[in-house]
Amino acid sequence: MKTKIKTIHEEQYSDGSRTLGILLNYSEDPEAPFMFKESFVYMYRKTEEGGRYIFFNTMFDLFSSILYGEDKMKRAYMDETDFDTFYDAKYINGAFNEHLVWV
Repeated sequence: MKTKIKTIHEEQYSDGSRTLGILLNYSEDPEAPFMFKESFVYMYRKTEEGGRYIFFNTMFDLFSSILYGEDKMKRAYMDETDFDTFYDAKYINGAFNEHLVWV
């Protein structure tokens, strides 16, 4: 299966320190037996080394992480350069989720 990713919503903190968004992973293969769609919420933060994305399965997990410092929920980290490779690619082999390491 070949899929693509795109940002379908994004909001930035007023001080520019973080960006919160929703990422859609979808297939465009008209011959596929079904249309694959999957979404993730994410937080992007600039770091000294570049930037880092943190992906969550639910908005509740994202908000708990931000508001309460919770770190027990399932999440995945990806450096900005790795994410950009997937985002700019013509397609991704498989689902984007298969390329995330959840902790």
